[in-house]
Amino acid sequence: MKTSKFIFTLLCAAFLLTVCGCNSGAPVTDPTPTEAPTEAPTETPTPTKKPLTINHRLTGLDAFELTKLMTVGWNLGNSLDSNGPDITYDSTPAKAAKYWGNEEPTKELFTAIKNAGFNTVRIPITWYQHIQYDESAQKYVINPDWLAYVKKTVDYANSQKMFVIINVHHEDWVNVSKFTDETYEKAAAVTRDIWSQLAETFKYYDQHLIFEGFNEPRQTGLGSSVEWGTGDAISRRYINNLLQVFVDTVRSHEAATNKERLLLLTGYCASSDKASFNAIEIPENIGNYALSVHAYLPYYFCMDTSDKANHTFPGKSGYGEDYQQAINNFFSALNTWKLYKKAPIIITECGASDFNNTEDRVAWATYFFEKAKTAGITCVLWDNQNTYDGTGEAYGLICRSTQTWFPNSLPMVQAIMDVYGITAELPTYREPEPEIFDWSSLKIEEDWVEIYRSENGLEIDTWGNLALENWKPYLNENYDFIMVYSSADEPYMVLQGGWHKVFASVSSNSKFLVRFTFKDVMTTVKKENVVLEDIYNYYASANSKPMTLYGVYAVPVK
Repeated sequence: MKTSKFIFTLLCAAFLLTVCGCNSGAPVTDPTPTEAPTEAPTETPTPTKKPLTINHRLTGLDAFELTKLMTVGWNLGNSLDSNGPDITYDSTPAKAAKYWGNEEPTKELFTAIKNAGFNTVRIPITWYQHIQYDESAQKYVINPDWLAYVKKTVDYANSQKMFVIINVHHEDWVNVSKFTDETYEKAAAVTRDIWSQLAETFKYYDQHLIFEGFNEPRQTGLGSSVEWGTGDAISRRYINNLLQVFVDTVRSHEAATNKERLLLLTGYCASSDKASFNAIEIPENIGNYALSVHAYLPYYFCMDTSDKANHTFPGKSGYGEDYQQAINNFFSALNTWKLYKKAPIIITECGASDFNNTEDRVAWATYFFEKAKTAGITCVLWDNQNTYDGTGEAYGLICRSTQTWFPNSLPMVQAIMDVYGITAELPTYREPEPEIFDWSSLKIEEDWVEIYRSENGLEIDTWGNLALENWKPYLNENYDFIMVYSSADEPYMVLQGGWHKVFASVSSNSKFLVRFTFKDVMTTVKKENVVLEDIYNYYASANSKPMTLYGVYAVPVK
């Protein structure tokens, strides 16, 4: 997740109040699922069919055997799940992966994750901006460059013999404002088409690779009682039907690997609330499966920034919730549901935001993961590379460019590995070396047409811009525009005649160059119904961070 964790985790607080007996509201009624037993059924141990090790090709294991091999997990957050209005089907994979400000994933990063003691990684992936409908094939097709990029990223972890979870994450075809027959028809089609292509792409991958059907499937914009609550009978049925499509698609693939692959089922908005969890229907012909939930809890310790927050552990929230008891109740409830649903549970997102409270996060992590270990539940830490900033979204663990661990998070990660008796290799934090722009390192070709140049650079504030001159003869299919700049956020161009932003679809190999193609211009023109002849100004503009502008060139297309 990105920002929605803030609202989502309110569920956890409400859920914990319920299991503590502090919430006596009427239960949500859903006529479909069977109510859970009042007492947990007895778990029957499954005989181990082979030595439990992940240092060889995995096949023939059941879901409990597989999850028993999974210890601690890590999320590649805010990377392949990044999305936004200027990411399109034609955007390069590198641009999409870096869109929320993080570096491209590298083999070295996954090596560092493995060396730290993690043996599971989750790679959240957003697909909607990388698919288009093929009329001739009558299906939604994934951009082959994006699919290859996803596969390359999976291979970084797979080469380390780690478990890898891939999913569909921030999807506008799943999380719609209102569930209807029409939205379901599209969602079912896209679910089928994406997962059939993924089943084919990864058909030779063994049981180290896990498919997670959805992230936090829900209705959006209808208020917290529906979007982030337990849903209602209609919305839960809707998600159950999509889960059946997901399962049918993977299991119907001809490869034997997809017959035994572990599939993760996520209920309404990934909630662990009793009503949502109980409502998950186990699809027919499911085979190996586990249940996926998210848990940023206790919320008032892990995320909240209100006057009810308390970022000390052990402790209590401003509402009196005891943090240790909340965690006890949570894992007790999950263990009951694990037995009732006859399936393992994986907490695919969890964590405590950095409030500059390192000792308390260490205490929280030790307590939380000890309970998880006792319950036999694998936890996957969220990492968005955001460090302490006073918000509830500071989940940065590792500096991805230097493969070193942030000072406030290293002790917490060490504490988690200590719980499992894992020897961790955690290099202390090293700042990335800043790149400094130098005109002498930039090769200007003879045919580049200079539109603007500043030897020392022009400082432009956030959202500020510079009107260019002599640009009009080059705004056509024969030229691209290259901007030479320095900024923490990639800039854009603006067509004036209205105010129409043009974003680059191609990610440059240089930190100081960004190329705007005529196709990028026409994408904006078509989307915003612009008449190109009516454009009378062209601007170089800073984005959400200040920019130093060094030059703009019109470059012939070769």
